[in-house]
Amino acid sequence: MRRAALSMVRTVAYHRGMVNPALMEQVDMLSPSELVELRDAIQAKIDDDVSAGQWAILEQRVVEADANPGDYITLDEWKARRRARRSA
Repeated sequence: MRRAALSMVRTVAYHRGMVNPALMEQVDMLSPSELVELRDAIQAKIDDDVSAGQWAILEQRVVEADANPGDYITLDEWKARRRARRSA
């Protein structure tokens, strides 16, 4: 049941640098049945790699990020800030 919460994450959040834009363009072209098939394939892969404890942490972070979007940055933003600090 907890895993369903991650599937509810808004797609728009992923457009902010978390997923390759070319990949998202391909996803946007899929039919609803193809999206379900892709989701199930991804979920099966993730199920093999993520423990129940890790899922709980991920779900909590999604809830926190949705509640306070200004408190979080993307990985790309973090890397840019780190590069800027190193070059300063």
